[in-house]
Amino acid sequence: MAEKNGYQKADSGSYRKLDGDDVIDLGTLFWNIIQGFLKFWWLVILLMAIGAGAFYLKASRIFYMPMYQSSATFTVLTGGASTADSGNGTYNFYYDTTTAGQLARTFPYILSSSLLTDAIKEDLGVEAVNGSISAQAISESNMITMSVISQSPEDAKAILESAIKVYPDIARFVIGDTRFNIIDEPTMPDGPYNKPSYRAQIKKGGLYGAGAGILLICLYAFFKKTVQKPEELKSAMSLTCIANIPEAPRKLRKQKDQRWIRMKDDRTPQAFKENIQSLQIRISRELEERGGKLLLITSTMPEEGKSTLAYNLAAAAASHGVKVLFVDADLRKQEDRKHLTGEIGRGLASVVTGKCTLEEAVRNEEETGIDFLGGSRPIKKVQQILNHSRFEAVLQEMKERWDLIILDAPPAEMFEDASILAERADGILYIIRYDMVQKRRILDCIQGLEDAKAPLLGYAFNGIPVHRGGYGYYGYGRYGYGYYGYSSYSYEDRKKRGAHD
Repeated sequence: MAEKNGYQKADSGSYRKLDGDDVIDLGTLFWNIIQGFLKFWWLVILLMAIGAGAFYLKASRIFYMPMYQSSATFTVLTGGASTADSGNGTYNFYYDTTTAGQLARTFPYILSSSLLTDAIKEDLGVEAVNGSISAQAISESNMITMSVISQSPEDAKAILESAIKVYPDIARFVIGDTRFNIIDEPTMPDGPYNKPSYRAQIKKGGLYGAGAGILLICLYAFFKKTVQKPEELKSAMSLTCIANIPEAPRKLRKQKDQRWIRMKDDRTPQAFKENIQSLQIRISRELEERGGKLLLITSTMPEEGKSTLAYNLAAAAASHGVKVLFVDADLRKQEDRKHLTGEIGRGLASVVTGKCTLEEAVRNEEETGIDFLGGSRPIKKVQQILNHSRFEAVLQEMKERWDLIILDAPPAEMFEDASILAERADGILYIIRYDMVQKRRILDCIQGLEDAKAPLLGYAFNGIPVHRGGYGYYGYGRYGYGYYGYSSYSYEDRKKRGAHD
């Protein structure tokens, strides 16, 4: 395969990007954040509750340790021998701004020194000081507030009194002789200074939890990387988007109704029906130009709406007189039968292995006119069935009896079944569901299918929300329901005009 400008060209002519992901689309990122909040709002509430509970426990008696604080305020004077002439050996104590600055700088060092700690232990007659000492100097003054914090109110007061007593002797070696002029005497604490405010702690924990939840949602939106616009794939491959299928929720759906959304159901949105009809015209034209009848439909992973679209494409073709055979080719599951009405016959594996004839296995759904071939139990040895010597003959018999054969194949990412079936198909329709699969995974699967003999006719972008008007997908306009600037006329009008979707 050739490489050009950072892309890898396959034999089919499509390109796959080799370098990193595209530049982040801020609009898509903002939309993902909104969707993240709508999807994970409960996570924010849960983390708020957890945060509030954690902070409450932290403030409660389980983890809370009461601490007591004793404080005293005093001024500090320094002195020198000023009465030497009188011979009495006394000192004059004074204060100036230079001394104030020196006090502010040296006080923390003296308080944390081992000399002061040892002096306090000796004065109190204890082996350890049960508290921590701190001091705060008022700027440009000699006023000091000294505090002691301890688990015991008595120890807090005693340590503070001792510190005030022994400090001048320790400070003499640094700033000379000092004297304290007490303004506020040390007091006995009447209660813990760190008494918690439960309401404030709960509020704080709730805010932290909410912040964590919001951060997780933003990270989820940033790393999501799912395809939300066909334009995201245009830069990585040349495979054409041949249909944009709107989301078709059925709010009136009965709880026990397990069948697919159907074209003939009155509750199915008209936009869904019209776009299926348009896709069916496009696919029929592509197969006719190639002289083929066998269409394989696959996707990257389950739950992308592949089987629903396959069934409705068959119904759309059958409604216009096309003789259609709808085949459940996902032999590992074989669950399509659950969604159809009428009697269910035997599956593809039974026909290939000769347990019954094609005519005996196929059943007709009267509601749509579709002929259906599908089993009721998963097949274990799928590879043996797909590579069976009679498999090609069975497909050839199908082409002789039906105008259109739709193979509902398994997802391409999980097994090689889709690639094996693609070798025998006349065309491949790939289904990509909005906001479900990362681009790299889609490209890997498509790259694998490009090696098959059957051409990739294009992909259908499925499940686009009708309300996503910000990107111009769907909206009601003057000429009806349209997308990407194209207004959908009725099916008969398009058929007469020969219009492309």
